[in-house]
Amino acid sequence: MNRLSKLIAASLGTLLFSTQAHAGTESASATVTSSATLLRPVALSSSANLAFGRIVLPSSGTGSVTIGTSADTVAASGGAVALAGGSPSRAAFSVSGEGGQAVTVTVPATVTMSGPSSSTMAVTLTSSVSGSTNLSGSLGAAGSATFYVGGSFAPTATTTTGAYSGTFTVTVAYQ
Repeated sequence: MNRLSKLIAASLGTLLFSTQAHAGTESASATVTSSATLLRPVALSSSANLAFGRIVLPSSGTGSVTIGTSADTVAASGGAVALAGGSPSRAAFSVSGEGGQAVTVTVPATVTMSGPSSSTMAVTLTSSVSGSTNLSGSLGAAGSATFYVGGSFAPTATTTTGAYSGTFTVTVAYQ
């Protein structure tokens, strides 16, 4: 019986050893890399408002008043007249953030200016940036960009005279 016990013990030992050895060969591993690109916060500031200055209404019909995005000058036609003075200006904006990154610029299509006696004037807005622009510099350094917003409106001979004003919001975001 001693011999039988030794044989059973040897068989069990071999079985346990082969199970443990076999279990160790059924594992696998893989290595991956983690990454992130960290960017400075994007910021937007305005340095000039959209100001059309002093405008004389047309004596009849409908005129046109425009400030483009390339200069602080007013063009008037259709009987409307832009008077000297009044400091006309296109709206000016500065964007800062991470260099070399693209930002989307969103400008509303119109702004409504309110005047005396609940009068309103719709202004069509235009931007010097079409959709997006890249900030100067490169990744790892500060970057910036400048853009302008101009506009136009159509006063009529019957438009209520007086001061008109309105506000609009421009936004920028990383792409």
